[in-house]
Amino acid sequence: MNITTNLRISRRSLAVIGSAVILTWLVLSRTLVAYLAEAAPTVAWWIDPGQPQALVNLADQAFEQAATGQDIPEASDRQSRQGTSTSAGAPSAMATISSGTVDRAFSRFESIGANRSISRPLPPDNAAMVRGWAESAIRNEPVDARAFQVLGRLAEAEGDDKAAFRFMDAAERLSLHQDPATYWLLRTSTHARDYAAAVRYADVLLRTDPQSYLFVVPFLAEIIQDKAGAALVEKVLATDPPWRADFIAALPNDVTDARAPLNLLLALRTDPKPPQMSDIVPYLDFLVRHRLYALAYYTWLQFLSPSELHHVGYLFNGEFEGSPSGAPFDWKITQGAGVTVDLVPRPDKTDQRALMLDFEFGRVDYQSVAELVVLPPGTYQFNGEYQGKLVGPRGLKWRVACAEGSIAPGGESAMISGATQGWKNVAFTFSVPAKDCSAQYVRLDLDARMASEELVSGTIYFDGLQISRAAPPAPGG
Repeated sequence: MNITTNLRISRRSLAVIGSAVILTWLVLSRTLVAYLAEAAPTVAWWIDPGQPQALVNLADQAFEQAATGQDIPEASDRQSRQGTSTSAGAPSAMATISSGTVDRAFSRFESIGANRSISRPLPPDNAAMVRGWAESAIRNEPVDARAFQVLGRLAEAEGDDKAAFRFMDAAERLSLHQDPATYWLLRTSTHARDYAAAVRYADVLLRTDPQSYLFVVPFLAEIIQDKAGAALVEKVLATDPPWRADFIAALPNDVTDARAPLNLLLALRTDPKPPQMSDIVPYLDFLVRHRLYALAYYTWLQFLSPSELHHVGYLFNGEFEGSPSGAPFDWKITQGAGVTVDLVPRPDKTDQRALMLDFEFGRVDYQSVAELVVLPPGTYQFNGEYQGKLVGPRGLKWRVACAEGSIAPGGESAMISGATQGWKNVAFTFSVPAKDCSAQYVRLDLDARMASEELVSGTIYFDGLQISRAAPPAPGG
């Protein structure tokens, strides 16, 4: 009986051990194949010819090889090449964009030129085998979105856009993270003026891959410049998607009509979350860079609050009561080294604020305090007051310079240095010429001509700055 019992136990143990070995082998082999599917898809294919991930990766390699004309290494060698090899005709500037973004989202199936022209992907030499890989992957994993994407790329390469749409649409429906398929659908829908679909695809891309705005914004820019599409983009932006701020900031660089971003921003003013000045500043900076000063100034006025509009004059915020917004037509303070520039309570009236410059003892690297203004041709008077002490070989000067670079005639104050007892006036008269001076910068400069003249110390305050039309000369004067 003991012998029989022992035999039964031995058989059970062997069965358990055998099952454990088989299960271990299955787990290890499947885990190994899953790893090799990414690191070495060819080896994974030899081990398991039906492994979907390996089949799709082999198809990707075939397309990449067709685009570059070179054999594509696997694993780390392949990863080091991504982002540096582009399709025929693609500019080397593509390498400056995040290689992960480019490889993951776009470069695998199309070439994007400097003018965003598109070329079809080159079909692989082994196109029939690639199609077989994709179809096998779908048979083994019917919801494999990447496999449908491979079939879409093949159809596009062969010029069958209807089939390409079916496959890309299937890939996008199976997974919202198939950037190349979604991008292809965005491009195709925009070209077909199916703006409702295009805006949806753009929203998907921008939500799933924020870096894709580099490639998506040009299409949204095209859409908003068409009356049929502008309202659709505005409707999505009104929901405050997470990509809204980045889109508004990037939009000016991709429009052909400089007024298009303004039209969009004005349309959003009645939304529950209207644009803030931080949303407007990138557009204003764009307009200023392109010397569209009048349009920039008009845009800025449209988004001021009623109380701010009440204080608009030739010079804005000359009392320094409002915090600088970062807009060109407000004060822009650029900090340097050895000096602190800030808006602080006035020494004599703590309920009011003044501009303070606090120079440490020694050589300073003062940058600037400046504001862009738009003054029509004519003669003007600059007035202000200052208080404090400034010790050094040179002092400060208020200047008015044309945005094109030259100092306006008479456009600088006397040197401000030494110590004052109470507040002292600073004033000068200047002229804005009728030519090459469509906008001007009012700025406070340290009038140092050499390094030794940057040895400055002390604290000085400015307040009550204003610009007004100069009184006409008296008759017979």
